[in-house]
Amino acid sequence: MKSRYNIGISCIGSGVGQSVINSLRLSRLPIRTVGLGTNPFAYGAYDCDAYDYTNSIYDEGFIDNLIEVCQKHEIDLVIPGLDDEAMTYARNAEKLEAAGIKAIFSGEELNALCRDKERMSNDLNKIADVFVRCYRKETLLEDIESGNVAFPFISKPRGGFASRGIEIIRCKEDLAKIADDSIIQELAVPVKTDPNYDFYMNQIAKNRNPQVSEISIQLVYSPDGLQMGRMFSYNKLNNGIPIEIVPYESDEVWNIIDRLTPTLLKMGLRGPLNIQGRFTEEGLKLFEMNPRFTGITGLRALMGFNEVEACVKEWLGIDKGKNQLRFNYNRFGVRQTADKSIPFERNNQVMDLFKRLNGGEIKKQRTILVTGACGYLGRNLVQRIIDDEFFEIWAYGRDKERAKSLLNLSQGAVYDYADLQAGRVHLGNVDILLHLGFTRPHGTDAEIAESLKFTHELFTRAVAHHVPVIINISSQSIYGLSTPPPWTEQTPAAPQSVYAQAKYATELLLASLGETNRSLRHSSLRLGTLAGDVPGRIGIDFLTKIARKAIAGAPVTIIGGMQQMQRLDVRDAVDAIVTMLKSPTGKWKPVYNLGSGNLYRLLDLANQTVAIAAKYNGGNTSEINIEEKEVQMKYGMDSSLFHNEFSWSPRYTIDDSIDFIIRQIQKE
Repeated sequence: MKSRYNIGISCIGSGVGQSVINSLRLSRLPIRTVGLGTNPFAYGAYDCDAYDYTNSIYDEGFIDNLIEVCQKHEIDLVIPGLDDEAMTYARNAEKLEAAGIKAIFSGEELNALCRDKERMSNDLNKIADVFVRCYRKETLLEDIESGNVAFPFISKPRGGFASRGIEIIRCKEDLAKIADDSIIQELAVPVKTDPNYDFYMNQIAKNRNPQVSEISIQLVYSPDGLQMGRMFSYNKLNNGIPIEIVPYESDEVWNIIDRLTPTLLKMGLRGPLNIQGRFTEEGLKLFEMNPRFTGITGLRALMGFNEVEACVKEWLGIDKGKNQLRFNYNRFGVRQTADKSIPFERNNQVMDLFKRLNGGEIKKQRTILVTGACGYLGRNLVQRIIDDEFFEIWAYGRDKERAKSLLNLSQGAVYDYADLQAGRVHLGNVDILLHLGFTRPHGTDAEIAESLKFTHELFTRAVAHHVPVIINISSQSIYGLSTPPPWTEQTPAAPQSVYAQAKYATELLLASLGETNRSLRHSSLRLGTLAGDVPGRIGIDFLTKIARKAIAGAPVTIIGGMQQMQRLDVRDAVDAIVTMLKSPTGKWKPVYNLGSGNLYRLLDLANQTVAIAAKYNGGNTSEINIEEKEVQMKYGMDSSLFHNEFSWSPRYTIDDSIDFIIRQIQKE
């Protein structure tokens, strides 16, 4: 991989150009973007790293000028933004290749077919009879009077796009509205059970073209003609631009596409191909094909299907042959002046429509990315939910091979930092980010700083990909010792260590991102100290140290003894987090305390540990030596907010935790 790739996006002022830019901004490739076009006010131009002017795509010297500008900026790959432009690229493929200019476009034969709707219908209906029929203006009246066809029809420019120049032909008088360069097609009326059927028919009665109930099929192929991905959605459009999309899945559609694909590939299908149509009483009816990216390409990227990134990598030879696309069926999409990718759980009406279209849910699992998956809490959390049908686990750890060995995931995936940097962690497919990956309190200052840097990068990228839910594991240490416990969520933060400061910084970062992205559901859990020596635990906690000595019958020395603290069994911590993960996110607070709620003196915990250990070593008890020293330490959180809101309470007592630690030690 090069240190940087220069990517040109021509017709940058188009909706497609903006959509391509939005997709590239989600990519982790080392990219410098260059917007190309004629309009200094082009919105997308100012999302690029650089902008330059080209001739109009309709100028005779456009290709020569384009080559000159691309060579000036040392552009590695250029992406067209309009149908006419893609056709121009195709006609000049040899010229571009000779100049060393790579571009994403299909062959001239396919471009020509897509531009001629009458030919498209006539030729492809021989393979799959699903394209709307075309009629000639000079014979239409005769066909109507003979009863071979019936009103209404739709008239559109032979080479038009974005629904421009369309007319609804409902009666003989409307025939005069048909321009000489237009074609006439049968009207693809949605099935009567379609949610928008009545609206559609009312609009047709008013001579309007209602752009509802359309399906948009997107196919993506490599330069070698290999399928990289495909998906389709149920769309509502405004002036030819989709503004609402709902994922759709149908074997009927894919069976038809599979019949058409061999012919399309022979005609030069490379890169993206968009096919539009409707489900009618006669079955699927298709009426449009465009061999290019579309206005909702960027929205699809937010839903995990980043076709631009995949194509760029294939055309540039990055991970060649491995760039497969996946679509997130847990979200729907809306567009206004910006894109949003939204979990279905946020809108019951859209969820109902989704289920109605698909005959139920396609995927019930939520993809959860767990950082720190090999740590004490992370490993035990993963083991708890590994077989839970509610979750698909993506585990993130510093050492991927160790993670694979420890976690033994039969499903899901394991990633490391190299994967994150290379863009192989496709955050558009993540439904929940659970961030546990942070160095321990005894970590060095450098390790703490590195953890904070990683958290910043992770959160920022997750929000850019519209990951809808983030849970950040924080620490009770952010309260410090200046305020006596029990601390509530309203107690002012007063961190006294580098670790505590860093943990508080992660909370502030997440809260700030939540302010800029109002659709983000997020919360930081201020976790109390955990107890329970289960796999993954490094035995540094004083309970574990005392238990080891007590089992061996060795004397136990404690300093002071009047210190007060809480301990939360790790099994309870896991249970609490899983309860939260499965709860509605709409009323989550930005911060929760999570502890047992019980205060213990150090001396009492030592006595309890020695007494429980005696049950396992024949009744022998260790001597407890107290080193007299006044130690001012009192830790304790009020966790009633979490307990009440999630109807949750700890199941394990401190004796249960100590007993479990001892049994785990004996297994070593």
